[in-house]
Amino acid sequence: MAKNLRYYQVDRNVASSIDRPHVWQPSENSATSRTILLLHGTGANERDLLGLGKLLDPTANMLSPRGLVVSGGMARYFLRFENGDFDEDGIRASVDDLSGFVAAAAEHYGFDANNVWIAGFSNGATAGGALLLRHSSQFKGLFAFGTTKSFKEPSYSKLSLAGKHIFIANGAQDPYAPEAQTTALISEFERLGAKVKLLVHPGGHNIVGEHVRAFAYDLQSL
Repeated sequence: MAKNLRYYQVDRNVASSIDRPHVWQPSENSATSRTILLLHGTGANERDLLGLGKLLDPTANMLSPRGLVVSGGMARYFLRFENGDFDEDGIRASVDDLSGFVAAAAEHYGFDANNVWIAGFSNGATAGGALLLRHSSQFKGLFAFGTTKSFKEPSYSKLSLAGKHIFIANGAQDPYAPEAQTTALISEFERLGAKVKLLVHPGGHNIVGEHVRAFAYDLQSL
C-alpha cells in the first residue's frame, strides 16, 4: 500500500474547494437548470462522463470533478484494497470533500444548489451512493452504472432518503457488482425511503445505451 496515494494525504482545502480539478459546462439557463454531478470510473478523468450527462439531460449543467486518489497511475475517488475490500475511511473523506466542492461550485458558478443530481460509473457510482447517504440534503437523486455497496455495515442517525430517486444499471456478468450486493444495496436505499429502479443488462462492467435512454426518459418527469 505504500505506493498508493491515500485520500487523506490530499490537500483537503483544494479537494473541497473550487480549486479542485474539474470541468464546468453550463446550460443556456445555468441558474435555473438541473445540474448533474459526474463521477468517473477508475482510470478516467473529469471529461470521461460529459457525454453520459448530456444523454441523461441535454438541458442540464454538467459539473465533473476529478477523483484525487491515485493508484497505479489511475485516478479514482477511493481505493480498493488487495483483498477486495474498499477503503471505507477513504470513501468518507472523499465524499465529504465532494460535498464541500459542490457547495463551493454552486456559489461560484451560480447554479441552483437544490437541484443537483449525481451520475457515476464504477468507482464513481459507488462513491456517488456514499455521497447521497452522507449528504442526502444536497442531492435529488443518483444514476449509478456498474455500482455496488460502499459500506459493509453502514450506520445512519435518523437518515431519510424519502423523496430521493435512485437509478441503478448493472451487468449480470459484472464481477464488480455481484447480484447479492446489488440486492443488499437496493434494500438499504429502500429501507431509508428512496425510490429505486434497477435495470440489468446481460453483459459485464460497462454502460449500455438502452439503460441511459430509459433513465433519461424517467428523468423528464421528475
